[in-house]
Amino acid sequence: MTKYKMDMEQIRKVEDLDFTLPETQKEVLSLIESLCKTIIEQNNEIQALKDEINRLKGEKGKFEIKSAKKQQAEETKPDPPKPKETKKWQKSEKNVKIKIDRVETVKLDKTGLPEDIEFKGYTNKIVQNIIIKTENVLYRMEKYYSATTKTTYTAEMEESLRDTAYGPETKALISTLYYENRVTENKIASFLNANGLCISEGTVSNILIKDESKRLTEIKDEVFLAGLKSSIYQQIDDTGIKIAGENGYATIIGNERYSAYFINESKSRDTVKTFLTEQLAGLFKVLVGEKKDCDAILPYAPQFKKIAERFSLCWEDRTSCLPWVHEDRHYKKLVPILARHKYEVQCIRADIWVYYDKLLDYKDSPTDEKKKALWDEFDVLFGRKTGYEDLDNRISLTRDKKSELLTVLDFPEIPLHNNLSENGLREIVVKRKISGGVETDEGIKAWENNMTILSTCKKLGLSFYEYMKGVFSKKPTYDLPELIN
Repeated sequence: MTKYKMDMEQIRKVEDLDFTLPETQKEVLSLIESLCKTIIEQNNEIQALKDEINRLKGEKGKFEIKSAKKQQAEETKPDPPKPKETKKWQKSEKNVKIKIDRVETVKLDKTGLPEDIEFKGYTNKIVQNIIIKTENVLYRMEKYYSATTKTTYTAEMEESLRDTAYGPETKALISTLYYENRVTENKIASFLNANGLCISEGTVSNILIKDESKRLTEIKDEVFLAGLKSSIYQQIDDTGIKIAGENGYATIIGNERYSAYFINESKSRDTVKTFLTEQLAGLFKVLVGEKKDCDAILPYAPQFKKIAERFSLCWEDRTSCLPWVHEDRHYKKLVPILARHKYEVQCIRADIWVYYDKLLDYKDSPTDEKKKALWDEFDVLFGRKTGYEDLDNRISLTRDKKSELLTVLDFPEIPLHNNLSENGLREIVVKRKISGGVETDEGIKAWENNMTILSTCKKLGLSFYEYMKGVFSKKPTYDLPELIN
């Protein structure tokens, strides 16, 4: 209502404007744009209210038929510069990655062939195959009795097989199916039972949550510490998750070498500091993060600010075939009615992309001259006035985030995006959709530990299954913290 009253005041003043001035045209067009936006919003609200009234009456709402977009007249202005095209994806040679377990030579049947044939080598063909079979072992442990000492002596099994009915390979497979392949506990039990094992869903759950939980927690802590030491920057992001049916949050911290997950009831700065203490935060300089739905600088990812020496907002998101700038998402949401204002939005978005390319060039070869030029150019780019009120407000909000958006000028090593942490959070998002969340403190620890190890293994090009097999057999395959450094 306040916005509507303001527009009415502007309308009353229109007749007093000097229409010979160029500024008047911009002001009137901005007013028209604002009024059109108000009308559209009010029409949508009125229709929604009508639909709700009809629903309460037991009737159906308005049936919407989506029509083809109408062709709109374009102003005779040159098109704004377009973003650069990304390189086309090329399929890699898959056979290079295939592990050969054995080689067989297929003999040629020479029956009926000419006598003068000569051997010319081999034609190779790889046939991939996985054999699923049980290896249920009956261990016969020797037992001796001494009449002198009245003591029975029994042979001991290796440590990983004591107090358990399942081998390390089975436990590693269960962890891999659940955490990496997102298979539910009951489906895992069903698969194993169908292939010769006798195992309950409860046992599967215990293996996932309780087996080697202390050691996995130690590994997770060691990975986190090594990761914090591995680079001058860390990337951070969070997402919602259910904890015993209540709203909670999963936070990811990492870089190119590792990822660490933390699940808590809150995402406040105090909560973040429970796992990213001042001592740990001192191991790196820059914290890279972003918050898609915030505009002003003050509430912008507040839980992440003042934890590290510098906080950097990310610029880009390459989730589609074309690269997009995170900050550009706000500009993309603008839906002007007038062609002139549409053109202004297109221009600023194109200019942002050109500026982003210059930041990439600076990262590759930073110099003091480039640094000063980019710092000054930011003020020019986001200091313009277009006359389109919503766009000008958006530009002003971006300008207020200058220091955070240009952290890369002081630290060229940091990325201009937060894709690593965003991609890492997708694993949690998919898991929560499948399982609904976590229920117990043991479950929280299990998710944090295994998701940390899984993500770190992927970044280092290692097999999660092989690593977990080493954990359950108490014979580590490789040292993750050592490989991170």
